[in-house]
Amino acid sequence: MDSSRHPIELTESEKTVLNIINELEKREKNPETNEITISNELKITLSEEGIKKLKMISEKNIDSDSAIKSLKERSLLLNNRVDLELSELGKDFCKKLRSEQLSNWYNDNLLRNVKSQAYASFCEQVYGKNLAQYNVFDMHQLNALISSFNLKSTDLVLDLGCGLGKITEYVQHHSGAKIIGLDFAEKLLTWARANTQAKEGKLVFQVGDFDNLDFASSTFDAIYAIDTLYPWFIGSLDKTIAKISDILKPSGQVGIFLAQIIESKKDSYLLDPSSTEIAQALSNQGFNFSTIDFTANARSIWVKEIEIGNKLKKMFEEEGNLDLCEELINDGKRWLHRNDNNLQKRYFYHAFKKH
Repeated sequence: MDSSRHPIELTESEKTVLNIINELEKREKNPETNEITISNELKITLSEEGIKKLKMISEKNIDSDSAIKSLKERSLLLNNRVDLELSELGKDFCKKLRSEQLSNWYNDNLLRNVKSQAYASFCEQVYGKNLAQYNVFDMHQLNALISSFNLKSTDLVLDLGCGLGKITEYVQHHSGAKIIGLDFAEKLLTWARANTQAKEGKLVFQVGDFDNLDFASSTFDAIYAIDTLYPWFIGSLDKTIAKISDILKPSGQVGIFLAQIIESKKDSYLLDPSSTEIAQALSNQGFNFSTIDFTANARSIWVKEIEIGNKLKKMFEEEGNLDLCEELINDGKRWLHRNDNNLQKRYFYHAFKKH
């Protein structure tokens, strides 16, 4: 069945179960018991009984039995298996569903952020300038990107995941280069275009899919991605880096900011800058690269997120945006916990094609 020609309509219960199975398939299984560790108290198999055990199912009052039966009938799950497994159609549908859900979330929350005076103050105090940032990217890191790239006014640049486009606009202003900002959240791009009308011709914003970068070979002098090359945004890091290599000019450069995250200390070798997933993907596509470790810088930002978030909580609340503030604080706490338990590192990769 071609889901693009025959769109599949699912109930919320079916979507929830499908998303859960998709996420659980990515987790490591105990080779002896076939169990997946959810928490210290809960280990499950990827089966109908395992899905029932998940607290999120009972809390949302979802009939997992009916949902699983329907998903098998629609060929989104493989039939005649003890363990639940997505079919190729199911994987494709999950990708589209995830993209749609993320796009809606970013559309709603980032547009609320950019209209909030409290959030503007938060960005000024945490990141050093209000560019409507929604990540751990401050002016220290942004200036490192601009300095490393040393762009010319004749350069054509691609911003992968531009969001509201304020960082894109800043890079353009300080380099003079023409920049195409790509994102999947269409409402954010509409805002970005309206906000940068005076720079029409030097700034272009368009909807795009990181898994299908629709540009001709050797188009760009430089490409950068700020916290966007993660599994929840792309299907395959190797394929995306391969496409980046294709659309980059032979003399072009790439800048990538991201966190390498691990779930267990046994994977700590992946935190080495030459062993991270992005380092492996870049090497596989013939890139040379240097790195800057921004882990300590990121930690200071998370500490500020918590401190400034609490300081501005009343201002957020008066705007009706208390939930945004609490999410910022909780985000800082989550990442600080991972950092202090040596479960992540933050790097900037500056890469060039090998000649």
